[in-house]
Amino acid sequence: MFESTSLACASARRKPLATSLAAIFCLGVSASAVAATAWTVDTCDEANVGAGTIGSLRYAAANAVSGDTIDMSTLTCGTITLATGAVVLAQADVTVNGPGKALLTLSGSNDRVLRHSGTGTLSVNDLSVANGYLHPPLGVSASGGCIASNGVVNLSRVAVHSCHAGAVQGAVRGGGIYAHTGVFAKYSDIAGNVASNSGNVDGGGGGIFTYGYAVLANSTVSGNSAQTGSGGGVRAFGNLVVIASTVSGNSAMIGGGLYANPALNSQSATFELLNSTVSGNLATLRVGGAFTNAGTIHVYNSTVAFNTAGSATSSGSRHYAPGLTISDAGADPVNSTFKAVTLQSSVFSNNTYGTPPVPDDIGVAKFTPQGTNGTPTSGGNNLAFATQWIGLEPRVTTDVCPQLRPLHDNGGPTQTHAPYRGSPAIDAGNSFATGLSPFDQRGAPFARVSGAAADIGAYEVQQGDGIFDNGFDAPPTCM
Repeated sequence: MFESTSLACASARRKPLATSLAAIFCLGVSASAVAATAWTVDTCDEANVGAGTIGSLRYAAANAVSGDTIDMSTLTCGTITLATGAVVLAQADVTVNGPGKALLTLSGSNDRVLRHSGTGTLSVNDLSVANGYLHPPLGVSASGGCIASNGVVNLSRVAVHSCHAGAVQGAVRGGGIYAHTGVFAKYSDIAGNVASNSGNVDGGGGGIFTYGYAVLANSTVSGNSAQTGSGGGVRAFGNLVVIASTVSGNSAMIGGGLYANPALNSQSATFELLNSTVSGNLATLRVGGAFTNAGTIHVYNSTVAFNTAGSATSSGSRHYAPGLTISDAGADPVNSTFKAVTLQSSVFSNNTYGTPPVPDDIGVAKFTPQGTNGTPTSGGNNLAFATQWIGLEPRVTTDVCPQLRPLHDNGGPTQTHAPYRGSPAIDAGNSFATGLSPFDQRGAPFARVSGAAADIGAYEVQQGDGIFDNGFDAPPTCM
């Protein structure tokens, strides 16, 4: 969606909605933009060896100062295996560059891969980080199976996969990544990471855990697990912004895909799902797709579908939709008047809970029976097959199946759900999101409006796409 950080900043200036994004995107590259010294890594030996500004990764990490860059872009070895523990980066701000995420992997063995003890920004570009395994002693918490930072983690064209953080009688925060202040990932993949044995109230984050903000842009968070925690894909205590990204196949006890848990008494705390897909996530307890109690919620041209949960109720008899749930908790627990929800041209479908499965796509977590919703809601041109959110109907057309095809590589950096050729989502949306991007989730050249009007959801059917339908397959159904 955003081809570069500069485009994101320009978009933020054009649209009031994106004002909250401007600081995150523009500040997100500040550390890597000013480098005092470049340290060249010329060997895949993990030992601390080198001279001058040339040597191994551990040598560069030990000698660089704040603002420096560690450059591994000329390496051709494919893998640096860290058999003697994590690479420690004590600098406030430091950048680590590789030759490409398919060309170099930093691989752990019996520890994390990267430990950033600075409180500034760790920027990692063009490489993969994998196979970290953090398992502290009994009663000690585990934070970040592959990457842990006391500040911000910025990722660009990075894969973080197959990492594991586990603790016994201690909290686990971030199977793949832990960042105290925030995480910004663009054109990156966070996949197959595990946070295990975390019964702690603030544990979880199979892929990403942060006490600050999390921003995903043109990225995929998939196949991560928080086995006994919240947020299988991402758990964030600050603002959570998902742009042109896919969150799929993650699992947790609560919030299988996304769990955004910011300050309860602030309308400035935001949850934004823009041109994105949340699909096929699982919660063993409740809310398979995305849960948030933010004060301001924006969902634009997005698809929330095929998420599942074990239940839709808690011990307090609140109802939780398995697709997208917005908590009514906060400064005004009776009417939630400090909250504001805007839904534009989005699809909520095929989300179910329980056995046998019961369809329920979007809702506000309120005591059952729900009664009239007091959460201010605006927007239009949305589809939801099933909901128990009373009062949602003026903003969402319900009891309509959008006929979504399975999640698939339909072009672009992330997977999407294309609608069937007869879908009621086609040409039924609005053009509100075109002010943020002229393209659908897949980016250029996939126009956001191709036809009489924008389609509802993250995917826009392009003129000529119909030739791929053979005319014999039956339209997908909803329960």
